[in-house]
Amino acid sequence: MLPRCLVAVAVLLLVGSHAARGEERRRLLLARQDVLALHGLRGSIGVRAEYWPVKRYPCSWSGVVCRAGRVAELRLTGLRRTRAGARSQGFTVDPLRELTALEVFNASGFPLPGRIPAWFGTGLPASLEVLDLRSTSVNGTLPADLGMSGNLTTLDLAGNSISGSIPATLFLIKGLKFLDLSDNNLTGELPNVSISAGDGTGVFNASGNSLYGAIGDVLGPLRKRFRQVDLSRNYFTEVIGTGFGNSSDGAVDINMNCLSGSSQRSQGDCEAFYKRIGVSLPEPPNALPSPSKKGVKWKYVLAGVLAAAAFLVVLFLVALVFCLMKSGGRRPRGRGLEQNEEGIRSGRRSSSVNPVMLSSMAASPAANGAVKGLPTIVDEFTYEQLHNVTGGFGDDNLVKHGHSGAIYLGELESGFNVVVKKVDLKSSNKNLGELGFLAKNSHGRIVPLLGHLATDEEELLVYKYMAKGDLTSALHRKSVDAEEGLRSLDWITRLKIAIGVAEALCFLHDECSPPLVHRDIQASSVLLDDKFEVCLGSLSDVCTQQSEGSRSFFSRMLRSSKSLDKNASGPPASCSYDVYCFGKVLLELITGNFGVSGSNDTGSEEWLARTLDFIDAHDKEGLSNIVDPSLVVDEDHLEEVWAVSIVAKTCLNPKPSRRPLARYILKALENPLRVVREELQLNSSLTSTSSRSSWHFAFHGDSRRSSELRPTLGQSARKQSVNSQGSDEDEDEEEDSFSFKRASREILPDPVELEKDAVV
Repeated sequence: MLPRCLVAVAVLLLVGSHAARGEERRRLLLARQDVLALHGLRGSIGVRAEYWPVKRYPCSWSGVVCRAGRVAELRLTGLRRTRAGARSQGFTVDPLRELTALEVFNASGFPLPGRIPAWFGTGLPASLEVLDLRSTSVNGTLPADLGMSGNLTTLDLAGNSISGSIPATLFLIKGLKFLDLSDNNLTGELPNVSISAGDGTGVFNASGNSLYGAIGDVLGPLRKRFRQVDLSRNYFTEVIGTGFGNSSDGAVDINMNCLSGSSQRSQGDCEAFYKRIGVSLPEPPNALPSPSKKGVKWKYVLAGVLAAAAFLVVLFLVALVFCLMKSGGRRPRGRGLEQNEEGIRSGRRSSSVNPVMLSSMAASPAANGAVKGLPTIVDEFTYEQLHNVTGGFGDDNLVKHGHSGAIYLGELESGFNVVVKKVDLKSSNKNLGELGFLAKNSHGRIVPLLGHLATDEEELLVYKYMAKGDLTSALHRKSVDAEEGLRSLDWITRLKIAIGVAEALCFLHDECSPPLVHRDIQASSVLLDDKFEVCLGSLSDVCTQQSEGSRSFFSRMLRSSKSLDKNASGPPASCSYDVYCFGKVLLELITGNFGVSGSNDTGSEEWLARTLDFIDAHDKEGLSNIVDPSLVVDEDHLEEVWAVSIVAKTCLNPKPSRRPLARYILKALENPLRVVREELQLNSSLTSTSSRSSWHFAFHGDSRRSSELRPTLGQSARKQSVNSQGSDEDEDEEEDSFSFKRASREILPDPVELEKDAVV
């Protein structure tokens, strides 16, 4: 009897094991088409092997998320192409059609130049909910039936070169909650909007295009279909009859169109646009009825009050200016082009003093309780998820307390490490600007933002984990063997890090429009991955570069009394200030001195002055007094260290207008030996106007006046700090005038003019 029972149990176990193996085989067979599709996509877009290694299981690749044996999410943000892939870029993503369980496709910031293929209309996976193609260089027209085959809730095509009209089918997608077509080349009239397709909770952004026509016919249905609508920076006319008026409120933005009002385009711009497209500009609507007599009376009273207030303000300013002049104020300016606060007289594009503006498309389409004023980030997390991966935001996972919030280390269920910044909205609003920047800009040298979560009191930002931490901790890191003490980075790695930071500055200063300023360049802002590749962090102070043209006459008269108090309004918003801070980072890489780039106290400024005294563009003997003792270099590398020290000294010029542009710094760091070995060739090419002579002169032109470049120890630390951090007051006082020709130089004046303008 007993043996028969044992036999029965054994049979049952064998049957169960066989069934389990069959189920596992079916799961693997189900995923095989996804594996083939991913390998096909890897070849078509040319992703580097370091992100998508062939010999590893595709579900472990960067940006690939699998669920139940199928590819559910695919994110190309932050990935880089191979050299062959970079030479043959295109919108070659046909293998996506085989990922039939795909829910999220996010390629924001990954270059996919070309036209969106027609199969994106009816060939998208039915499971696809999020399609993010922000800033991917897409061009051409949109497929007429785009997105009709999927169940899209989010479609983001902002920041591309898409032309043609907006397909009417986009407004027929019932589940679509977020539609962003901003900053493209779309033209034509808005199609009819289906009210029944939505529930009035979505977001629609078509700003920054060339759309035109009568907006009155579609604005009403748009407001019922979407909770927030942005049609600014287009060429719409006629809003009479909508019950809204020619302005904007919290839910609808129609500024900078061809409507009546102060926040609209000029009549000349509108006439030129409509003439270019061959359409006659409609006549402006009839003026509204005149207000009642009571309203007119109040207008006169208000005008009188404002006039009296203006008179008192002018009287006060005149008295203040008189007192300043009588007490030995500033010398009068000569004729010529006015300098901006940083003394930059280049031909580069300048911008207003406005900080980076947060997108008015504030709400996230899927998150509840999102804070108004935040741009939409497609990647979403739950609070419970972030609470679990960071160990309940406990001290064991705490990395450090940043100046805008606490930073925690976490690990997602997929094994992917992340960093979570926890910001108290009641005490800090800096992360709003950081989110605004990251929502509109993506670059390989900027720390990737994976997502965010907003609550009523906190904002949680999720970033990619950088394995080597920041430059401060990586420059001298603890060895595995305790007897070895601190291990120092070799020179090749230090130079690689310097080049990475310069590339990040070139992106902010030259590739962003308008130019952006970081304002917090220091060693703790330079983040490093496991291969010491640089990603720039600490983005809460990013803003647009200041322009002197936006300042009033009286603000320029009074700025001398305010320039000494830099802490009152934060660091200067100028590219030359970033260059100055980068010079301190370069010195920290050369000397190994901790905390040089993050301190502005008297002791640091005195150390800076002493260190610069040892740097000579004609003699490298002084380097032995400042080079990191733990840095072992041969003769060629020593010349590179010498060249980088010259670059650092030029970046630390007390006159902001004498500091080189970021693109010249990058060129010098990529070819450091040219800085010190081609001095003789430079002498014969100073009169050349080529960019080659410009970047050479940026680092050698001022070496002939070492007294100007080298702050002496006799200067007070306070004066040195003010001059070095971006205030150009001394230069304004010393230089009475300069010609328009010199003001238009790209980087520095010619040698003869430099001698004329030198501060003695």
